Amino acid sequence: MQIFLVGVLVVHSFIGGFLYKTLYRSRHLFSDRFSSITTIACSTVFSVVVGVNLFMLIPENIIFIGGVNLFLGTAIGVMFGFMVNIQSFIAGIFNGGMGGIMGTMIGAVALDPTICSLPATTLSLESTILFFSLFSTVLLVITAALLYFALRV
Repeated sequence: MQIFLVGVLVVHSFIGGFLYKTLYRSRHLFSDRFSSITTIACSTVFSVVVGVNLFMLIPENIIFIGGVNLFLGTAIGVMFGFMVNIQSFIAGIFNGGMGGIMGTMIGAVALDPTICSLPATTLSLESTILFFSLFSTVLLVITAALLYFALRV
């Protein structure tokens, strides 16, 4: 299962890199509103996806992984936010950090639903990891496709 999660994380990194490269080439066409929306969407979704996958990859130490996810989410937000102006930079920092923390929380509840007083699931751990990995891949692909096709207009 570890090899599967590392593979999913690599695929997500390639999708995020492709999205960043595409948006960076077209950054001169952005208005202030589009740059903020792009930064918010990219940094939040990509940070949540990376946060969930990293937590499922290393679930032993929640405080360490939470800090790593917060740092990576903020770095992702800074990367997407620096494309156009300072408003998108601030939005990227905030939404990237929030996405990293949300990814940690989603991963923790997915692996142990009793944290939030939810009923324990009858699914196995492998089924839960597979579901959340595939769902996060679909979410990232849909977000990347929507932003990619928004540039084609």
